[in-house]
Amino acid sequence: MEVYFERYPGIVQWSPLTYVCKDFFPHLSVGFQDPRVQLHVGDAVEFLRNAPEGTYDAIIVDSSDPIGPAQELVEKPFFDTIARALRPGGVLCNQAESMWLHTHLIQDMLSICRETFKGSVRYAWTSVPTYPSGVIGFLLCAKEGPLVNFLTPINPIEKLEGATKAGREIRFYNSEMHRAAFVLPTFARRELEAYCVSTETEQAEETPAAPLKLTLASRSEIFATS
Repeated sequence: MEVYFERYPGIVQWSPLTYVCKDFFPHLSVGFQDPRVQLHVGDAVEFLRNAPEGTYDAIIVDSSDPIGPAQELVEKPFFDTIARALRPGGVLCNQAESMWLHTHLIQDMLSICRETFKGSVRYAWTSVPTYPSGVIGFLLCAKEGPLVNFLTPINPIEKLEGATKAGREIRFYNSEMHRAAFVLPTFARRELEAYCVSTETEQAEETPAAPLKLTLASRSEIFATS
């Protein structure tokens, strides 16, 4: 299955933000120049409430930390609103904090999303040196419908014509980094794995290989060959 979008609505709450990005971060804001982009300035929660049911293939939420008014962004009514706006098999990518600092919050979000979206629900992470603990997480959820395998890119960036030269050189992301984002440290796997939902395809890809058998040379053999 290949996925392409005809329109990309983006919602921000503070309109001067877009002008600051265009002026001072032109490489980061190159997407605003795409004719398919529609920018809406306002409350994203209200925007989704007013969206017709089953409108979007994908929704990406880069939200504030869940403190004060932003607390509702990690609660079930918000995720219910997103699920309603997604088509069957549609996906959500949501900012999901650091596994080093916010394990209980991530567990709560995963638990809510298992109940809400019914499809694959995964936690991934990447390095962001300027963030607390140096990492940030992503919650990836698929709405019930066509199966979604988050582990393997549908359209590998290496095979997309012109993708590696879209405005600037891509210096971090590749298909291997994509798959590695779902590999969790032992402590995080122990804390979060029970809350995730995997498709059969994802489970097959995660089956661990047989352990390597190592034969250790004796001390005399080491000296003899050195």
